[in-house]
Amino acid sequence: MTPLRLKSLLVSLLALVVSLAPLAALPAGAPALASSQVPSAGWLLDQVKILSAPEMEGRAAGTAGGDRAARHISRIFREVGLTPGGDAGGYLQSFSVPTGIRLGPTNGLTMLAPFTRALALGREFTPLAVSADGSEVGELVFVGYGITAPDLHYDDYAGLDVRGKIVLAMSREPRSEDPASPFRRPEAYHYSQRSHKIINAREHGARAILLLAHPSASRDALPALRGLSQPWGIMAAAITRAVGESLLAPSGKRLADLADAIDRSLTPQSVPLPGVRIRLEVSLIRDRGMTANVVGILPGTDPQLKEEAVVVGAHYDHLGRGGDGSLAPDKGGAIHPGADDNASGTAAVMALAKGFAGAGGLTRTLVFVAFAGEEMGLLGSNQYVKQPAFPLEKTVLVVNLDMVGRLREGKLYVAGVDSGTGLRQVVSDSAQGLGLSLHLLGDPFSPSDHTAFYTRERPVLFLFTGAHGDYHRPTDTWEKLNSQGLETVTTFAARIIAAVGSQRVPPAYVKLQGPPARAGASGYGPVFGVVPDFGEAERPGVRISGVRPGSPAERAGVRVGDVIVRFAGVQVKTLDDLTFALRGRRPGDRVDVVILRDGQERQVQAVLEERR
Repeated sequence: MTPLRLKSLLVSLLALVVSLAPLAALPAGAPALASSQVPSAGWLLDQVKILSAPEMEGRAAGTAGGDRAARHISRIFREVGLTPGGDAGGYLQSFSVPTGIRLGPTNGLTMLAPFTRALALGREFTPLAVSADGSEVGELVFVGYGITAPDLHYDDYAGLDVRGKIVLAMSREPRSEDPASPFRRPEAYHYSQRSHKIINAREHGARAILLLAHPSASRDALPALRGLSQPWGIMAAAITRAVGESLLAPSGKRLADLADAIDRSLTPQSVPLPGVRIRLEVSLIRDRGMTANVVGILPGTDPQLKEEAVVVGAHYDHLGRGGDGSLAPDKGGAIHPGADDNASGTAAVMALAKGFAGAGGLTRTLVFVAFAGEEMGLLGSNQYVKQPAFPLEKTVLVVNLDMVGRLREGKLYVAGVDSGTGLRQVVSDSAQGLGLSLHLLGDPFSPSDHTAFYTRERPVLFLFTGAHGDYHRPTDTWEKLNSQGLETVTTFAARIIAAVGSQRVPPAYVKLQGPPARAGASGYGPVFGVVPDFGEAERPGVRISGVRPGSPAERAGVRVGDVIVRFAGVQVKTLDDLTFALRGRRPGDRVDVVILRDGQERQVQAVLEERR
């Protein structure tokens, strides 16, 4: 499943809404037929073992391990008799993805005054993956934690003019060890994130930012140069505490004293460092490679209904050897096998392909897709909807399985039950006799591949057995899966697919209205009401793929296809920027939004709403 940072972006930006309508009755016998064809728990577990084996190297998109996984899935699709749905008569639908980042020819950090000293790359400083390329010379300003938090009446930049300068900021947030600190509230966690500190520096006019570990942090190691993010429009580097102390020394300051003073009074201690000038040079090479969705088609048996399809999908990629998405930063370089996320869902898709092909298919066509690039931001599903193997307008339902291998006490989450007419009833009926405890969510938006289809007005269902402590860690291994539970979830999915794939009247897309309650959502900022395009952007800005009915965005005149380039005064180059801008505003605020439409800039105004 998509990393937590992107999940935060999704929750912050997606329109969340609910509705319901009836659907024709299930065809008699269809669920039982599908259930009898589902491969066993042992077969499913064997597939998970293969996909999460060491030779798959964590299945990162664009890597040899990811390619090996794609070949295995293709082989299964071929063996069960699916028609190839990829490029040039094959099963693979190829596309380009970012695969890594490395140092370019010129990277340096030099103290120019009050004395000259070149710092050692990799030992005393390192560029950050989100840094812009270039060279900047400037005076240094210490900005504490680098936080601007209007809702907490705290601003490290208050009274400072850092335009054209280079800022120095610590990790963490004020009183980070104090559970009673206002910054420890869930809605304030984002202030400690690196993204806030870097984008906040840029928006205050700084040319570059240097980040260093808080003086109480146990580790002072420089971060590895990893990540696939776009540049954030400001030069950025990490330095060691020893370097930080040497930069503060000419002004008679000590890092520990400054941090202690901030934490004791909850008052910024930001200060210019007169006479301290530095030069930062950054040159990064962002590598790209090829990956592929794996697509197989089982044609329908009815002369008319075979012109419509049900898409059954799961992402097969994972994190490889860690990186930005890993929640085990101390295990850098370790294989993240991704047994539950999402070898489990991929095994289910292969099992469903095998079962339905063995049963002779359904009246409607079935399209089975193993998506690549989900962990990078739903890249594979966005590629598919741009170049579908079967016409999108003829796709009557998308069933997405993501992390379905750890069924506990029968609890299964099914999202999107109100995204198409009658789906709620189909889902409830399909669970009968399976011992499942369904948690039905009308909301179709989640950080997984079905979202790309719902934004194209297709009904969707998302199956998920819940989060766990091994998520995005090297400990997500096959031994921890509930194979019998995986078989149960696969059987449940087969019943839904058989029902919708055989009935005469398909579910109709429902454009959902009104955001549901979401506990603790205030940390994501107020509601604007747009659905971003999660594919890779060709140029800076956030392209809009959906606008929630009745939202501030719709009332402001924002349309599908618009590209947001400025929001509430914040430059919008990436989704991180739009999230930053939203979190800096409050419900009721009137904001200016600059969009690109047909190549022309337009400015609109919106009044933000409370996230309920």
